Amino acid sequence: MKSKTRKIITALTALAMTLSMSMSAGAETLLDIADGNTYLTETESSSAILNFDPESNTYELLDQDGNAISLEDEDEEEFPEISSEETKTTVKASVSAAVTTAPADNTETVTTTVTTVPLNWYIARYREEVQSEIAAMTTVKPATTVKKTTTKVTTTTKKTTTTTTTTKSRYKGIDVSRHQGTIDWAKVKKSGIEFVMIRAGYGKYSDQVDANFKTNIAGAQKAGLDCGVYWYSYALNTSDALAEAKTCYNTIKGYKLSYPVAFDIEESSQMALTTTQVSNITKVFCEYLESQKYYVSVYSFASMLKDKMNSSVLTNYDIWVAHINVSKPNYSGNYGMWQYSHTGSVSGISGNVDLDYSYKYYPGIMKKQKLNGYT
Repeated sequence: MKSKTRKIITALTALAMTLSMSMSAGAETLLDIADGNTYLTETESSSAILNFDPESNTYELLDQDGNAISLEDEDEEEFPEISSEETKTTVKASVSAAVTTAPADNTETVTTTVTTVPLNWYIARYREEVQSEIAAMTTVKPATTVKKTTTKVTTTTKKTTTTTTTTKSRYKGIDVSRHQGTIDWAKVKKSGIEFVMIRAGYGKYSDQVDANFKTNIAGAQKAGLDCGVYWYSYALNTSDALAEAKTCYNTIKGYKLSYPVAFDIEESSQMALTTTQVSNITKVFCEYLESQKYYVSVYSFASMLKDKMNSSVLTNYDIWVAHINVSKPNYSGNYGMWQYSHTGSVSGISGNVDLDYSYKYYPGIMKKQKLNGYT
């Protein structure tokens, strides 16, 4: 009876922990969430992992050595088979279970309660984003292949070509993600847009690349638009920030980017941190990308830049400030770009799109300093 109880407790513990984690690949790790919570009594402690198999889309219960734990000899009604889809749809704000064990002499009853920490908005939002990314990846249309006909012309006349670069005080741009769907980049270019900031991804895991990133950057560059990227952050500490920076780098390496790589920090959970914490998170991300020879920028709304960033960030990095429906942003520091609208209309894009101004000729900086993939 005791052996059977131990298996039951172990299985429920692993299941409860996994249900909590199934909503969060972007928040704390399993150890972070479990830390400080006692799931088993000292005499009945055990270790088990509920492992997800993406090929079969099912879960498998493993012991600490990686061996499968079989429950075939137990009562099947106590442990119904749980698929990954059932896990996604039945998980609630918290999970708890209790196991009651009657000792052999029936002198007392011992009850062990298994409880996970409550899910929070951060975990839920991350999982919602992941699921929407997966759905988007199944609907992205492949890029159209255009056949080119080349005619060779032989001439004995040498021509001298002079290239003149004209810089302006302001350049028109947009920023996009997979939320804008399929974009006709030729129409965007023809409408007068000069540059685009493209979301490369978000969070710290390799499966968090924006579903439309490769399609968007290929189409935009082919149309002749200057391109930069941004990475949406969920980091709540410097370890997460470093992981996000490395994932961002692995996503964008190999591309030539004529506009900055921007660190997008704007989550309400980050706003709740101290100025020092937010500044350190930002610096860790930016310093790593700079070490890889990328020109970085920090994106956030004006109030967060003023209230949650110290001078070590504001004076050392390029700033991309967001403040809409105003004649100028309520930010007294220097900034290279300004996002001034979330409801813009641009030919080639269905629905609203963010509108931006750039006040620097970034392509000249990247090429001259050999940054962002230029050599």
